[in-house]
Amino acid sequence: MKKIFLLICLGSSLTMYAQDPEDALKLSWFAPKGTARSNALGGAMGSLGGDLSSNHINPAGLGFYKSSELLFTPTFMSNSNNFNYLGKASSSTDSRGNFGTVGMVFADGRKKNNWTSSAFSITITQIADYNNRMRFSGRNNFSSFSEKYLEELVNDQADTLSALNNYIFGSSLAFRTYLVDTTADSRGAVNGYQSLVPISTGVNQLYDAQTSGSYNELAFGWGGNVEDKLYMGASFIMPMINYNRSTTYSEVDATSNPNNQFGGFVFNENFSSRGWGIGAKFGVIYKPESFLRVGFSLQTPQLISFRDKVSSDMTTNTEGYAGTQSASSLDLNNGYPGTREYTIATPTKATFSGSYFFAVPNKPTQPLGFISADIEWVNYAGTRFYANTYDQESTDYYNALNKTNKAIYKNNVNFKIGSELKLNSNWMLRAGTSYYGSPYKDTDIKAAHMTVSGGIGYRTNRHFIDFTIVNTTTKDAIFPYRLNDKPNTYASLTGNSVMFNIGYGIRF
Repeated sequence: MKKIFLLICLGSSLTMYAQDPEDALKLSWFAPKGTARSNALGGAMGSLGGDLSSNHINPAGLGFYKSSELLFTPTFMSNSNNFNYLGKASSSTDSRGNFGTVGMVFADGRKKNNWTSSAFSITITQIADYNNRMRFSGRNNFSSFSEKYLEELVNDQADTLSALNNYIFGSSLAFRTYLVDTTADSRGAVNGYQSLVPISTGVNQLYDAQTSGSYNELAFGWGGNVEDKLYMGASFIMPMINYNRSTTYSEVDATSNPNNQFGGFVFNENFSSRGWGIGAKFGVIYKPESFLRVGFSLQTPQLISFRDKVSSDMTTNTEGYAGTQSASSLDLNNGYPGTREYTIATPTKATFSGSYFFAVPNKPTQPLGFISADIEWVNYAGTRFYANTYDQESTDYYNALNKTNKAIYKNNVNFKIGSELKLNSNWMLRAGTSYYGSPYKDTDIKAAHMTVSGGIGYRTNRHFIDFTIVNTTTKDAIFPYRLNDKPNTYASLTGNSVMFNIGYGIRF
């Protein structure tokens, strides 16, 4: 159990609040995907250019194009997760396919004044895949999911009418099913709230979440080439997010005592989030020598507007106290899910890149291959939430959430390196690796993404095809619930995903 506090009371009312600090990481902490060639090189494409992934990494790379190109990159991914929660191990798996990267580049190879060439590109690529399964369980005699509702009612000083009706996606369900009940003074007057969960003797907790969806970018980019020395570019980005999560959480009395007024409860939640926004990326690549390239790119914060929907229900077995009781948010909200609209500003990202090309000793003008590396700085703590309405309640909530993000997360540096070797005039061999460090300030949380990748490519004058395999190892912390007044428990996650890429392109 680590001393990680949420710092704020994420309360709810008839207006639904469903954002957590983890929502900031869904949009910033992941190993990005791209074309099959880019993936094989560990994503180290910041100074290479000549690949449609440039539109999403460093648009200056579009300036290397002197002919047009059409690309398709279907992808298949298999995930497996291992959890350790309160000393108990468990695992889950999930597999999906998606479209990867699709796009076109229109190049003008004619020299105009100092411009050697220029290119315009339209691409759509999947930045993050949210298809996953997280399931773990353990015995806990320190805290309970019910305590977050207890904290909410106590901190809000809610009266019983408010407890019944104003927290319809959480605390009101707990109150209506007697998971949380009132306490009374010696005269019988209500003077507070209590949880019926017998925490001291322990409960068997189960967390099971199925997530789906993706984070995609539609990019319109331009790149120019000055005397085959200096390359400049910019891209206009339209992020599109589709995220769904179905969660079941339960606690069961570990003692099986039929007379302690608690047999267990089950909480179900269905959550969906849709977002779209705008952003920009700018970049430059310079070739001081024919064998050396250096690059820099900057991604501005993306402003993404979200609309969330949530519905939930709870069933509690209080044994002889009140029997089995059930309640649903749909019943308390006229049959409709709760909705919320807000805006997120994603972190700023800066990338410094370098590539070295090596050649056959007796043929220095014919490159034999290259090695390329990127260093990426990400401002994880800079994620910001903004209310789309101007009421004080919403403003206060998101200001507090932003303070929490700043307290929990830090800025960090990611590393990518890749190499390509020409086997002959048509075939190429590729390999790469990348490391994405922990975004958490708490050093006790072991979190990282690491990829190891490899692939082959075949090129002719008009056609090319790439085959890539990427293995990603993830370490992270999954919080089944967060409390303000107690240290929070979490499941340690060790995940592994294997991704297969096939890229097919046509030059014209």
